[in-house]
Amino acid sequence: MGFKLFVFENFGSLISFLTLFAVMFAAAFSLLFENFALAFLFCVSCGWIFGMLTGMIPGIHTNNIAVVLAGTAAFLSGFGFSPVLLSVIILSCAVSHTFHNIIPAIFLGAPGEETVFAVLPGHKLLIAGEGLPAVRLSALGSVAAVIFSFIMILPTAWFLSQFYPVLESKMGFILLGLTLIVLLSEKKPSKIFFAAIVFLAAGIFGTIAFDMDGNLNPLLAVSSVSVLMPLLSGLFGVPQLILSLFSKTEVYDIHEKSLNFSNKLFLKNAALGTAAGAFVSWIPGVSSSVAAILAGLFKKNGSVSELENRLDDSKDSNNSDESELLFAKEYIVIVSAISTANAVFGLLAFFAIGKSRSGAVISIRDILSDAGFPLTGNGFSGEMLELFILFYAVIMLSALLSYFSTIKLGSVVPQIIQKINYRFISISVLALLSALIFLICGSYGFVLFFVAILIGFLPVILRVRKSNLMGVILFPVMLYFLGFR
Repeated sequence: MGFKLFVFENFGSLISFLTLFAVMFAAAFSLLFENFALAFLFCVSCGWIFGMLTGMIPGIHTNNIAVVLAGTAAFLSGFGFSPVLLSVIILSCAVSHTFHNIIPAIFLGAPGEETVFAVLPGHKLLIAGEGLPAVRLSALGSVAAVIFSFIMILPTAWFLSQFYPVLESKMGFILLGLTLIVLLSEKKPSKIFFAAIVFLAAGIFGTIAFDMDGNLNPLLAVSSVSVLMPLLSGLFGVPQLILSLFSKTEVYDIHEKSLNFSNKLFLKNAALGTAAGAFVSWIPGVSSSVAAILAGLFKKNGSVSELENRLDDSKDSNNSDESELLFAKEYIVIVSAISTANAVFGLLAFFAIGKSRSGAVISIRDILSDAGFPLTGNGFSGEMLELFILFYAVIMLSALLSYFSTIKLGSVVPQIIQKINYRFISISVLALLSALIFLICGSYGFVLFFVAILIGFLPVILRVRKSNLMGVILFPVMLYFLGFR
């Protein structure tokens, strides 16, 4: 079993270096701008391009870009980058990332037929020759999330400002309930048991690692150091990278096909995904994968787990019935809408209640806070209202650019990946990543990285979803709100 991955998986640290140099180079061009409007458009474009990189390369995230920009904000201000413009780049990158990350999920993670029972909905569509329609549906789902979020902004802001203090006091039990939902979504008793093992193993490991965060001894300090880098790289990236070394590389034929998806069904699933993404955006430690599981509870035709079971019973990947493909398309829309809505409403939660739930928003908070912005978290007023309107314009512009670039790249990527020697480059990337972890996180971070890799193989061995590994963050946060930490 294994997945074919993009060659630069987990290249996050190197991207951080490249980002710094790219921004310094771009800073020189910022001096040519004579007004804020031009600088604003330039920064939106920079974020859009960075989002392409982080989205197209599995294992890379917007946090790599955000950390570099936040850590060098004072330095970059001398080149004409104000705190607001740096925040624009980060936000544009975060939105762009949610569009482009569907491409490696569909094209670069396609399994061979021997692992068809483990594929995600996007992989199933690829095997059926509908990879390009899947990309278009994803891009449309993300755009719909941005549009629906505009409709939901005022009621959501009012709800958060009025009821979040009450919900926060019960947050520990909310997280416990969500954990149980995630575990029980595996359906089969044996899988529920194994999922609990994976969740607890990752959770206990995360609790120990976070408590010893101060022990990191970096040899090369390029920005603020966190245990998240070795933890997340080891848990989610390296196991798949290693598996790809032993997997047969196979690229399926790509055909131009019509979407064959009704407008009514699209709007229904996009709205469901947007609502689920909005819900998890203000809950700490909860990922978009959890939102997808929650969204499945509201679907009459089954959950993600049931889709996986149906794929397990259909070993012949070339003979998929229409209902199965339709179900896969629905989840493509839902997952894409969740990802984009989570980014949008995460920003809203920051302005409405002062809570930062993502690395991008945390970096924006640090940049604006150091610049003296009144980040009270008590609602919108004056300068903060103007700033939120500006940021929402960033979201709209980045979404527009990302929609077209996602579709274009979706048609180009399959032609590129056929020419890549995955095994050689995967070995090189694995060696480079190990070296970077040691340099940036020190010997202690490298030990965490090694242990995380071992735990990261548990879902593969026990045949449960990798989302259970999010216990590495969710479990310590849950213990905190329950009063045990």
